[in-house]
This record gives sequence, structure tokens and C-alpha cells, in this order.
Amino acid sequence: MNILITGATGFIGRHLVQRLQKNHHTIKVVSRNAARASQVLGVAAFDWDYATQDVPAEALHDCEVIINLMGENLGEGRWTNARKHEMYASRILSTRKLVAAAPSTLQAFICASAIGIYPGKGDDLYDESYQVPDHLSFMQTICHDWEQEAARIERSGARRVSIRTGVVLGDGGMLKKILPVFKLGLGGSVGDGLQWLPWIHIDDLVSVYAEAAQNTHFRGSINAVSPNPVRYSQFAAALGKALNRPAFFSVPALILKLTLGEAAALALNSYRIAPSRLLEEFGFKFKFDHLTTALDDLFAKTAH
Repeated sequence: MNILITGATGFIGRHLVQRLQKNHHTIKVVSRNAARASQVLGVAAFDWDYATQDVPAEALHDCEVIINLMGENLGEGRWTNARKHEMYASRILSTRKLVAAAPSTLQAFICASAIGIYPGKGDDLYDESYQVPDHLSFMQTICHDWEQEAARIERSGARRVSIRTGVVLGDGGMLKKILPVFKLGLGGSVGDGLQWLPWIHIDDLVSVYAEAAQNTHFRGSINAVSPNPVRYSQFAAALGKALNRPAFFSVPALILKLTLGEAAALALNSYRIAPSRLLEEFGFKFKFDHLTTALDDLFAKTAH
């Protein structure tokens, strides 16, 4: 298949491009720095500044699937008003332009989303049957509006899939940020440690995206998280054990809030999420459904 990917030089994108190339798909990407993207990924790349430019027509030529991974990193710094605008626009405006420019050859639009669409409080278990309320937090607003923009593609008859992703474990993302602290033996929990952490191994997430691109049964919103979420304290203990390091330290919630402001919600919110549609509708088989096996695999690859 001819597949166009945005956000391809990021953590998830790099792994996805490799997998799709192995599956003999033809890959093109758009990037703010096409020369660098082409060099890093080894694929055809086209310059695109989503804020000021239309999607380059040559990138869309004969395109059958668009996989949209664009979005400014939510975990970089405080959420100032300017930063929140950038995080929102990088998702909503880019998706709007991709949908508007979609060629007649397009069969599927696969768009990133996040578990931030759920309330992020307490121990209640949520799946895709959750009805998004009228009054939303900032995170919920981003995810809800992102999915609504992606859903516009359905008017053209193309299939739409929104992948609601949790914490992705691999050689990037959250794990890359916290590994140095844990390797020093200074790692541990955050807040009271009771908040739920919905995680997924990078290999499983890439498999979800690859399947969504090819399997016409994949439609709508799908939770891409392990069937076995853990509390943050359990995660910290398992990571310390995998690294053979103590993990007794903890960061009080107040310190995080003072340091990060509203962005502290990324660490303090509690998301107990079930991948109901992957398991029950699509029979998806997780390669890593338990945290210990996921961490053991990653540290055989990256930590030593």
C-alpha cells in the first residue's frame, strides 16, 4: 500500500516506518525538515509547515492510507497559554488540513489520539463505550476535538481509526526521560503512587497501527493500552527491579504542581483503561501484556 505518515521522525513514527517497510509498503512522509527526515528514515520526504502551508500535493499522490502522528509533545515544559495553543493547533489544524486535502485514492485515515480523553480520576475502569461529556478538561478537549476532526474523513467514504494511546514503553517517550534517575537509584513513585498508569510496549503499539492500516474492520476509536494496567507505585517498583536499582524515592504531588503547573496532570492523573475493542472485536494478541515481560524485553535491548 502507498502510505503517507506525519510525525514520522518521532519515537512512535520511527518504529512504525521500520515495521511498514518490512511489510513491503511504500512509505512517504511529510516533515518540517524533509531532508533530515529522508536521511533518518530512508524514505521519500516532503517539507510541510502545517501552520502556514497546505499539504504538498506530491506527498498525497496515489496515497491509500494516511497515518497522522503529528502533535507537539505534551510533556515538554509548563503549559503556558501559548504552549497550550501550540499543542492544540499542532493536532487539530494539521488533521483538518490532511482531511481537506485527502485524495480520491484514500482508503483509510489512521490518526493518533490519547487516553487523555477519559476523566483521569479514581479507580473506575473505562473503555471505548465511554460517552464524552459536555464539560471537558484541557486534555479531554484536545483528544475529543482531534477525533472529531479525523472523523470528517468519513464523509468521503474513507475509513477512520483514532488510536487512543497510553504511556508507550520503548527507547523514547516517558521511559527515556525517567531512566537516568532510576539508573542512579533515585527513582520511585509520584504523588501517592495509587494512580493508574495505562502502558503499552512500542512493538504492540506499532502492531496496532499496522493492523489498523490494513484491516478494514478497524474503525472508530480504539484504546491502545495493555490489558493489565498498573498503579504508578507498581510501575516504579517493576522498573527498579528490571534495572536492579532501588526505587524508594517519591516526588510529592505538591512539588510537581509547583514545578510543572497544569502539566503535572500527566503524571498525577489516574487512567484505568481497558483495550476492550482490540480484545473483543478484533482478537488482537498482545506480545507484551504484562509489565515485567515488557520491561525485561526493553532492557535486554536498550539499557545495558
